[in-house]
Amino acid sequence: MEMNAVGLRKSIQSAADERAPVRPDPAWDWQVAPRHGDTDAVTARAAWVKRITWRLAHPEAWRAELAQLAYFDPAYTYDEGHEYWWDRTTDPHLSTDIRHWILDEDGFVSPQPYRHAPLLLAMNFVLRTIFGNRVEREPEVHFDPDVGGRAGMYTEKGHPVSQVEPDLVVLPRELLLPEDAERSREGRTMRLDRGHPIPELVVEILSPTTRTKDVRGKMHLYADLGIAEYLTCDPGGEPEPDVPAELQFFRLQPDGRYRQDEDAPAYFSIVCDTHVRLWQPDTGRPPRFQWWDAGQGRWRDQAADAEYERERYNREREAERERHNRELRATRLEVAVDLLHKLLPDRVAPADRDRIEEAWRRDGPPADAVDRILAVRQSPTEWRFLLRIPNEDQTGE
Repeated sequence: MEMNAVGLRKSIQSAADERAPVRPDPAWDWQVAPRHGDTDAVTARAAWVKRITWRLAHPEAWRAELAQLAYFDPAYTYDEGHEYWWDRTTDPHLSTDIRHWILDEDGFVSPQPYRHAPLLLAMNFVLRTIFGNRVEREPEVHFDPDVGGRAGMYTEKGHPVSQVEPDLVVLPRELLLPEDAERSREGRTMRLDRGHPIPELVVEILSPTTRTKDVRGKMHLYADLGIAEYLTCDPGGEPEPDVPAELQFFRLQPDGRYRQDEDAPAYFSIVCDTHVRLWQPDTGRPPRFQWWDAGQGRWRDQAADAEYERERYNREREAERERHNRELRATRLEVAVDLLHKLLPDRVAPADRDRIEEAWRRDGPPADAVDRILAVRQSPTEWRFLLRIPNEDQTGE
């Protein structure tokens, strides 16, 4: 959280001056974090302030509540400004298997935007395609508290943050695992404060309420940690369906700061050694994170690869069908030519049979060539008509 309890108390007053109702709803239970539609923003923020104030005033009681949670970690610095339930939390830095919800500036809680999870899976697929098994989802990244302090990242009690959980990281080459291997909890915990290798690239997927905070605080944090590239992806679609997706690309400079690349259809990533882009031809559809495969000359992601494979399969099937038809036509031709010479030696002159063979090899025999050859045996004088051979004067010979 970037706003402490004192600042939040001040902001609640200014919000109360600007919004109706002026006073919080006294009927709302302040211990309950509301969702949008449960109450008004002033009441939600007042309840949030009251929960924070209680936690700061009763640290032992709050700690006892946290200790009842199955995922409680006594070494973790819990943030009084966040909510911790048995099955979910609003703390984005807590590495746990439970669901992460969003806590907005008005004190409302909500699930992650519907585009968040699909985009995370899609980006993981692309990066795994490029780097193999050195891409990790939602790892624990620990660092010295001084680093969190320099980035301006503090809990409501004023403790500097010393752990974050980025959506995706690309690990150094020495941490590459076989494709079917899975990292243990220890392998997914990066103790940068103890000299563990630094990730090469970090990806954060933003939500409508964390766009500014995540980019500002995390940009300083990851630059201080020495991470070469930092990508933020806003999946769009929130708060309105037609809000476009956006990819921001930050590259670490020699002075230790990130420089944001100018907006472009695609960005060249030194870490990926290729261009990447967030492609969304229609804002009504989810965006697609893609990479440029120079060897194949196309943009790739899971959907594009699936379509490419379908087209390749259809091309191969069509080529196989054409090859089979050519072989069938060649076989039918050879059978027809063989029967022509074997069944009609005394009914059609050799020169005429040679002319018929030449025409059949050039234009193909009639589909019912065998029946026609047999008919010539019964009516030899009709051979020219039955075998569809023009008169010599019709061919110009």
